[in-house]
Amino acid sequence: MHPVLFRVGNFDVATYGVCLGLALFLGLLLGTVRARRDGLVGDTAWDLGLIAMVCAVVGARLEYVRTHPGSFVEDPARIFALRDGGLVFYGGFVCTLLGYAIYARVKKQPFLALTDVMAPSLAFGHALGRLGCLSAGCCYGRETEGWWHITFPEGSLAPARTPLIPTQLHEVIANLAIGTLLWFLPRRFVGQRTALLFSLYGVFRFVNEFFRNDDRGTFAGTGLTNGQATSVVMLLAAAAIVAWARRGPR
Repeated sequence: MHPVLFRVGNFDVATYGVCLGLALFLGLLLGTVRARRDGLVGDTAWDLGLIAMVCAVVGARLEYVRTHPGSFVEDPARIFALRDGGLVFYGGFVCTLLGYAIYARVKKQPFLALTDVMAPSLAFGHALGRLGCLSAGCCYGRETEGWWHITFPEGSLAPARTPLIPTQLHEVIANLAIGTLLWFLPRRFVGQRTALLFSLYGVFRFVNEFFRNDDRGTFAGTGLTNGQATSVVMLLAAAAIVAWARRGPR
């Protein structure tokens, strides 16, 4: 893998940071296109994209710090070293939803209509972000003797020269597939794309967690990882959205 994409003098440009920047830009671009197609005009599209850019990074980093507190005890300033890796998707996801909820309330717009707009962008941007994870070696998988594996060099966050299940590639493939489906599938009710994103990614992530091997701890002594526990919440939320849609106006 290539944790450093290129160098400018003595400054290393991390592949992870470049992928993160591209993911945020792609999400903003696709979000504005989707918003206009869904009939949201004016500055709404840009507002949603900017909220996602800020909340995704802040929430993802805070969740990483929460689950890896020992990494920052001696040098708290490392909290801001984003280009070296260390973001937790679910943290950014939840923070973005909170940002949209506040925006929807202030602007008096339907919350699920806003999340439907950004659902495909989130999946595509997530796929790009996981390429950054692959470059840095974070979110790595378990050791394996099978043919489907990847090895990382010295200096990566993953164990070096050890065949590991490429869980990051699982994420890339799954998110590209989900994003494509959400982009092209006709929307029949408000909340459809949101429910599909929650359910499809929730199921995938719950399963993919079994193949990961980076230390993230468990949730409240349940035996589930934090990712699996959040996946369960996403599936319940998806079911609630579908139940609401069947009872309420389309």
